[in-house]
Amino acid sequence: MTRGPHNDLRQSLGFALTAGLLACCAPTSSPVSLAWGTHLPGAIDGTPAIAGDMVIAGSEGGDLAGLDQQTGHLVWRRSGLGAISDSPTVASGRVFVGTLSGHVLAFAASDGAPAWDWTAPPNAAFWSSPVVYRGIVIIGVSSPYGDTPLVPGRIVGLDAETGAVRWTFCLRPGCAPGDGVWSTAAIDASGVAFIGVGNPDDGVLAFDPLTGARKWQSSLYPDDHRDLDVGTRPLIVSAPGRELIEVGAVEGTFAALDAGDGGAAWARKIVEGSAVHGLIASPAYDGTFVYGASASPTYGVFALQAASGDDVWRHATALPVYSAPVPAHGAVVFGTGNVFGDLNAGSITALATADGRELWSYSTGSAVRSGPAVDGDHVFVGDAAGEVIALRVSSFS
Repeated sequence: MTRGPHNDLRQSLGFALTAGLLACCAPTSSPVSLAWGTHLPGAIDGTPAIAGDMVIAGSEGGDLAGLDQQTGHLVWRRSGLGAISDSPTVASGRVFVGTLSGHVLAFAASDGAPAWDWTAPPNAAFWSSPVVYRGIVIIGVSSPYGDTPLVPGRIVGLDAETGAVRWTFCLRPGCAPGDGVWSTAAIDASGVAFIGVGNPDDGVLAFDPLTGARKWQSSLYPDDHRDLDVGTRPLIVSAPGRELIEVGAVEGTFAALDAGDGGAAWARKIVEGSAVHGLIASPAYDGTFVYGASASPTYGVFALQAASGDDVWRHATALPVYSAPVPAHGAVVFGTGNVFGDLNAGSITALATADGRELWSYSTGSAVRSGPAVDGDHVFVGDAAGEVIALRVSSFS
């Protein structure tokens, strides 16, 4: 997948925007207001992690920070880690994160004390976010920006305690370059993992997360040298009589596969996509509907019936949506803003899950590509200017 070079996305002002300055952008009648904002160096594209009374976020500038959830004050910070684009994951008192310089790192969640550092093969990058399952950290390996060079796609299982390799495998025969794994694994109740696969095979892989043994792999469409990776995290959906695995793709298709064998169940062409656009944001599922987002015209968020893929509603936005939507409290919350072009515009918006009408929107003055994290009456998100933003919501509806 071709990603915009992070160093060119935006030059930060170097200082956190004050709460008063950010609050000016929210209408006084709005149910949402700024709780706090804290600056990190470089864009924040991953979803912040909630760890007790802390919010943990990583930045393109190579910082990983633990912030007080109520005040935004810095609890701990680790710098010089290498650019971070994925979402940190917290499990068993540790926080795990991957870097674009090819490292998977573990720290104590309480104070940021380093635990271990695993290095991938040369030229590899981690856009995939780590997932922890029964003591194993599972993460996909892919190429750096622009597939330059194109490296073999791999999936790695690391011991969560020590960082030692428990298992690893390449996706293509003979570890040939390609099939980079930009996606994040999803694991069902029976212990089967599913993950998206990049070009040239552009599909979904099922495997055993304890051993790395492959179960099946399905392609969604021929790539034809178009760089149309499947980089979203798959959804695990309960449908009548079977389990479905559902994904969006930058090509613009949203597809459902049978979890047992990878056979096609249904597919919907939502938009005409392209590399780094289309349905690049990971979708969400609330037990009834699936929610996806488009970074290609027509920009916006849509809801489908999870079992059949039938349209429920579509809501157009002025800016592309790279942010993974999150359903909570009867709303679906997401960010808007560009990867290329004007980065000085963006918002955090909530729509009604029932019909897609706008409930509220908060202008950030900067592109929001980070997925939001919702905890109680707070929404936490990062933006292209390096702000970790906490919003207080008096009513989601």
